[in-house]
Amino acid sequence: MTVSLLLATLVLVADPTPQIGPKFANAPSAATRASNQSWWTRFADPELNTLVTRGTGNNFSVLAARSRIEEADAVVAQQLSPLLPTATWDTSLTTGPLDSLGFQFGAGGSSSGGAMGAPVDVPDLYWQASSAVNVGLAIDITGKNVLGHRAAKDDRKAAKHDVDVQRQSLASQITGTYYDLVTSRAQLAITQEQVETNERLLELTQLKFDAGQANAVDVLQQRQQVAASKVQVPRAERQLRAFEQRMAVLLGETPGQSFQTPSTLPTLPARPGVGAPSELLRARPDLRAQAQRVEATEKRTKVSKRSFAPDLRLSAKGGVQAINVGEWSNQGFWSATATLSVPLSTGGSTYGRMRQAKAQQRTATRNLSQSTLNAVQEVEDALLLETRQVEVLVLYKEQHAAAKAAFEESRTRYAEGVAEYLPVLTALASLQRAELDIVTAHRDLIAARIDLYTALGDR
Repeated sequence: MTVSLLLATLVLVADPTPQIGPKFANAPSAATRASNQSWWTRFADPELNTLVTRGTGNNFSVLAARSRIEEADAVVAQQLSPLLPTATWDTSLTTGPLDSLGFQFGAGGSSSGGAMGAPVDVPDLYWQASSAVNVGLAIDITGKNVLGHRAAKDDRKAAKHDVDVQRQSLASQITGTYYDLVTSRAQLAITQEQVETNERLLELTQLKFDAGQANAVDVLQQRQQVAASKVQVPRAERQLRAFEQRMAVLLGETPGQSFQTPSTLPTLPARPGVGAPSELLRARPDLRAQAQRVEATEKRTKVSKRSFAPDLRLSAKGGVQAINVGEWSNQGFWSATATLSVPLSTGGSTYGRMRQAKAQQRTATRNLSQSTLNAVQEVEDALLLETRQVEVLVLYKEQHAAAKAAFEESRTRYAEGVAEYLPVLTALASLQRAELDIVTAHRDLIAARIDLYTALGDR
């Protein structure tokens, strides 16, 4: 016992504290953090707002997270029970051979002489009954039951933050899928326009061939270009349907429906103030949940240490008991008891539970430290990606402008008969590729902003 109590006093070895700077390295300045609640509304799209509200109310992952709050509530109630008195009402009725009661209730004969010498009948069976109320109360002299209850309440708070985690994740997925739909519709429209452009150029090439100003290879190459562009249309339609099915599942609905979206991607809202990295612990629901679980493990470690201390329990009972040996007789009774239980040896189980609790506390603390560093990295990555993606989009627009000018000039010269067909085909391929690249780059820019909003948390 002495060794166990000594081991119980050992403290956890402190881990190095994560070193977090005062500002984000990729932030343009140490701007004050702005509120990040309902961040998707900053895109100013009522349809998107409706879908996010619909999804957070119906998605089964969110509903499952809510169910875990109910589980945590039940555990809180269970952990409260050791602090409350217990009461039972016990009633029993017993019968058996009269001889089994022993000589104190009379000999085993069937009769004996009465006062007047008359025989008295003695029954073969006796009846015994009792009814009592038992009351007990554990006195929490070390406070371990209170700590256990508080730890359960910390778990319940963590479960509530888990719901916020699911909502935040779902909002990001719905917003991302929504703009995937917008991107797919824009790419489909561009692809259809490219088919029309290729068909008009094929008509021009055919006319020049009929007039003897172009050769058959030019016509065949343009026909191949038309066929290649037409192939992209069903691919774009298939991608659009896939994103619609994904959206339906995110909303907790059966796939197969269509969703209304704009045909062009929005202008990026102003970048939010990111504040200091230290604010992420309060702002991100996943870090808040882990912090609550760290507090819960700290309390359970204290509970495990206090399990080496004695337990005190008070109990009382009172009721009535009766016996029938020919006729009923009864009497009331009561008793009160105080029991002090001192653990001398538990075979190492108490010490083992203490070690387990300490290890769980270390695990929870280290997970929180690592998650905090990961959260800072996610914000830094999103800031860097957005900054670079803005530059990429500008370059793609410059490339598109140059490709458009080259195509128009080459097409004009080809129509006037002063240029060959090959420069037209090359310029057209570059222009059409640049048109799709701009849409993709714009979508990547919005994805970077969604990542930033998600990394900053919901507060």
